[in-house]
Amino acid sequence: MKPLSIREIHEGRHILVAGGSGFLGKVWLAMVLQRIPDIGRLYVLMRGKGRDPRVRFEKMLTESYVFKTLHDALGESASEYISRRVEIIEGDVSAPDLALDPAIAQRLRGKLDLVVNFAGLVDFNPDIREAVSANIDGALYVADFVESCANARLVHVSTCYVAGHRDGLIEETLLDESPNGQPMVAKDELANARRIIGETAAENDSAEVEAKLHGEVIARIQSRGQDPTQKRVAGMVGRLKRKRLRGMMSKAGTDRALELGWPNTYTYTKALAESLLAERTELVHAVFRPAIVESAREYPFGGWNEGFNTSGPLVYIAQTWFHHVPAMPGNPLDVIPVDDVCKGLLVVGAALLENQHKPIYQCGTSDLNLFPIDRLVELSALGNRRYLRKHGANALERLVMSRWDTTAADPEHMLNLGNIRALLKQLARYLRHGRPDKLPSEVLEASDSLADASDTANRKLRQIEDVLDLFQPFIHDHYLVLRCRAIQSHTVVEPEFRFAPEELDWRRYWIDTHMPGLRRWCFPQFENTEREIFAPQFPFKLISTPEPAATDQPREDVG
Repeated sequence: MKPLSIREIHEGRHILVAGGSGFLGKVWLAMVLQRIPDIGRLYVLMRGKGRDPRVRFEKMLTESYVFKTLHDALGESASEYISRRVEIIEGDVSAPDLALDPAIAQRLRGKLDLVVNFAGLVDFNPDIREAVSANIDGALYVADFVESCANARLVHVSTCYVAGHRDGLIEETLLDESPNGQPMVAKDELANARRIIGETAAENDSAEVEAKLHGEVIARIQSRGQDPTQKRVAGMVGRLKRKRLRGMMSKAGTDRALELGWPNTYTYTKALAESLLAERTELVHAVFRPAIVESAREYPFGGWNEGFNTSGPLVYIAQTWFHHVPAMPGNPLDVIPVDDVCKGLLVVGAALLENQHKPIYQCGTSDLNLFPIDRLVELSALGNRRYLRKHGANALERLVMSRWDTTAADPEHMLNLGNIRALLKQLARYLRHGRPDKLPSEVLEASDSLADASDTANRKLRQIEDVLDLFQPFIHDHYLVLRCRAIQSHTVVEPEFRFAPEELDWRRYWIDTHMPGLRRWCFPQFENTEREIFAPQFPFKLISTPEPAATDQPREDVG
């Protein structure tokens, strides 16, 4: 195959980006703007969410550190430079024709070369209605729009974990059955999912449920000494029914996913979307499956991250008194820096534009640079010990916790998170209700303070426990190695776009780049402390500009 020049292939190209405001989407957008300055036009699809999406985009470009290097390179000219390359389009992937203004839709149909669909609901076990709408219906509506365009192709961003509960080497192919081996026709399973949704809603609307909730609400109102008026009762019953329905819909999706061999609703709906797209014989597309996306290796700068839903909990608990991570030694946890993922995604887009693409691309490290979970735990403990020795809040942290080790252990270990949480709950109960009545006031105050601290620790550990439960299939129950050779089958001209996860030095990346990034960008979110907001010298402002001709654009890398 002909070597791919990422810059030359993208020169003058018009690309629609859906879901570009997420972690991966923002890094990809910044990388394109900075490293491919001769791009034609990026049409960024954004929902209004009650306000002008242009304002949302300006806020994102101004306040997010992911765009810092772009601001640093461009300075006062950032607004003009970006505005010449970006147009904000109001729309919604979960609606037909992407909820676009008809005139805008018609204009895009004649211009687009590529659509990159990052959009989707990434909650693992959400309300199944929302997961089907975002992850399946959204994917199909995007495909409909791409097929209606004169010359557009589609990169659909999925996940490696559509593999589900399986063991061994996971090839870059489409599943023709469920992970547990049950025959499955995607369109029939989607119809089944809609049936489950309908039956769950009908059960919640039954007369029996209505009567039960009605009686409970009246009893609750009367126990407060209030008058159970018809309006008050109806309002409370309505709220309880909505809350009950969301819980039921979440459980229904999880139950169906587990029944077929997927660990959660997210991977179940993503897998169905892949299969349904594959049935579109007129759709020119490639499926892009990232593994667990982590802190940047070098772009926009080492350690950039956001959120607390990937390896963050594993690293966080290694700096607490909890030191037994539920994992099977030797099992890979397939993590990959976000900028490596963006490079891989640009390679796939270029291959599509050159008609050199393959159907499915997996983007991970377990096949090329194995990172076992026990090594991950070991490096996390080492990094935390170094950090506590220098930055421990007190002598206990600097002298004792900084010398504790962390190990991969059986989920049923006696010091697992569930047991620790139970002890914290019992401690808080005793401090409030089991203590002697006649104690000095200062002792009572200390007791109350310690009980509150135990409750807070319990809530935080519950959040971590929930995430670890989601990881357990991949770090303990199953040994999964994700084949990742399709991206590397393409030769890339520019070194800065080459996908090379085999060059990752895990020790250096994990301790010197990833862990400091988590402490700076992710732990504050979990600890409810103030997060850093970027404040460039020249705030970004969208300027109305004509679509630039390729010859009007600088051809050198920005910065």
